[in-house]
Amino acid sequence: MKTRGDRVKDNTALIILGMHRSGTSLLTGLLGQVGVRMGRSLYAPQKGVNEKGFWEHEDIVDTHDELLLHLRSQWDDLLPLKDKWWEDEAVQPYVARLQSLVKRDFSEAPVWALKDPRMCRLLPLWMPIFKARGIRPVFISMNRNPFEVIASLQKRDRFSREKALVLWLNHTLSAESHSRGQSRIFIDFDQVVTDPVRVLQTIERETGIVFPVSVNQANEKIGRFVSPDLRHHKADKTDAGATRYQGLEGMAHELYSALSEKAAESGGSHNGNLDERIDSVAADFASYQKKWNPELIEQIRYLNQEHADYRIKFFRIYRSLSWLLARPFWLIEKILRKY
Repeated sequence: MKTRGDRVKDNTALIILGMHRSGTSLLTGLLGQVGVRMGRSLYAPQKGVNEKGFWEHEDIVDTHDELLLHLRSQWDDLLPLKDKWWEDEAVQPYVARLQSLVKRDFSEAPVWALKDPRMCRLLPLWMPIFKARGIRPVFISMNRNPFEVIASLQKRDRFSREKALVLWLNHTLSAESHSRGQSRIFIDFDQVVTDPVRVLQTIERETGIVFPVSVNQANEKIGRFVSPDLRHHKADKTDAGATRYQGLEGMAHELYSALSEKAAESGGSHNGNLDERIDSVAADFASYQKKWNPELIEQIRYLNQEHADYRIKFFRIYRSLSWLLARPFWLIEKILRKY
């Protein structure tokens, strides 16, 4: 049996999966209260957006951003990434960079966590990294009512309801599909807000790890970190209005319902009936995407290309000598990357 005094040879990565505004920062920050390592440099808290911190590894998130630009995409892209994109030879330098960062920051950590909503779509890139480094990944899927996520995205990013729904479905389905068959846990956002201690105990029990700081020892810190006022949007969780949902809303409601049942079962990874329900939603969503107007798709691709060209130029300037001489302006880019 492992104890905190033992030298643990295992290298376990807790990979937090979930759409932006789903409470992944709250869950990752909660892990930070029990001593789980997050890396050398994290994005700073941002007032009015994430006041208790994003808990995101700066260098890894930046690499994800650059990779998406290379793929002519971005975090809020409505279009799916091309098939087998991770096998492209031009993607391998990003793999090498990520491997180097993991080696630098986590080689000696028995347990560490990584959170970036972009990983929902980029997870295939990481599987060979975990294998090459001898890392045991455990995927923690954060499940929050999609209509709360949508309300948050509409307020922060001024997204239309349809765009927010497409993003939530794309991220959530991608995360579930890419992590299926792996060691994983489903956590409900409401559980984190109302009973964070129990959530940590569930993670410790289901993964077989021992946190560097015991949950009992960190109890006071946990109480200060998690508070009800962190929740700014609350949707009706009952099924009373389920019949009124149609189209994208119906897909989102059904997917959320299935994932909630998985969360209620703790691990929840082996329920074939729930997997079939999720697969049905995935098929409906794929059919919906195929009906998009070709002209709309071309317009989105054009805008993605234009955005990528701009950001690539920005990265080149950012790394140039002239930019280094004006280093105080780096804050502008740090803020822009959150949107």
